[in-house]
Amino acid sequence: MRTSAAKKTEPEAPATSAKGAGPALLESVAIVFTILDQLAAARRPLGVTELALAIDEPKPRVYRHLASLRQLGVVEQDLVSEKYRLGAKLVSYGTAAGEQFDLRLIADPYLTQLRDQTSQTALLSAVTEDSALVISSVESTNQVCITVKPGNRVPHHCSAQGRIVLAYCDPATQRKILRRELQAYTDRSMVEPARILERLALIRERLFEEANGEVLEGINVLAAPIFRGAEKGDELMGIIGVIGASKDVPSPPPPGMVKLVQQAAAALTERLNGVSYERLGLARAGKN
Repeated sequence: MRTSAAKKTEPEAPATSAKGAGPALLESVAIVFTILDQLAAARRPLGVTELALAIDEPKPRVYRHLASLRQLGVVEQDLVSEKYRLGAKLVSYGTAAGEQFDLRLIADPYLTQLRDQTSQTALLSAVTEDSALVISSVESTNQVCITVKPGNRVPHHCSAQGRIVLAYCDPATQRKILRRELQAYTDRSMVEPARILERLALIRERLFEEANGEVLEGINVLAAPIFRGAEKGDELMGIIGVIGASKDVPSPPPPGMVKLVQQAAAALTERLNGVSYERLGLARAGKN
């Protein structure tokens, strides 16, 4: 058996972002996860043309990424329609991720406490690339209650949770999303890009958001961001809030209700080593 000495080379330095703040996001990786997010949001198989239009990328590039993902078992292709759907391999990834870190488990007592304090259904959403996915809810004990089932992906432009995620996206991602045709679910839906950008700045300043009647008439959601501490500053991890009839979760929201939602978000943020709520004096508020 022939052997040869390995040539010693210096380790390659990681690519850095334009600002020199750390490793740059590889474009190919970003496209892959944009494709996966779009397939998850659609909840049905999509063709190459549909995907390319939805994510604003050239069709050949989308096809090449889909072909690679199919070979890896991450996506599957229907033999008849030739459309693509999420692959079974992602189920094992999701299970493993849940075992390693489960925001639902950490947030469960805070959801229950928020439900009891407000008498409204409490919701927990996880961050996707440019929107939010409801992953847990604790329903109101009222005889008639409003809730959202886990697995529901909310609109990024006209929902409280979606706009919170959008508020912490980088400016390029925000512009890309707001160039799309934004669906108006009701007459109240926020679809004007300039107005949305103003609202995103307000979210970052006040650390809460509401969306009264923007997805369904007569229904409001009041939510606050959950952050995780990181080397370069807090990162958005999730969103906690309440949903109810507009008469029970009014707009503008009562300061007392806003404080309850923010206290839950602040306590979870502190548990995740975040500091974003310290400026509001809520760093230890609502902590169990």
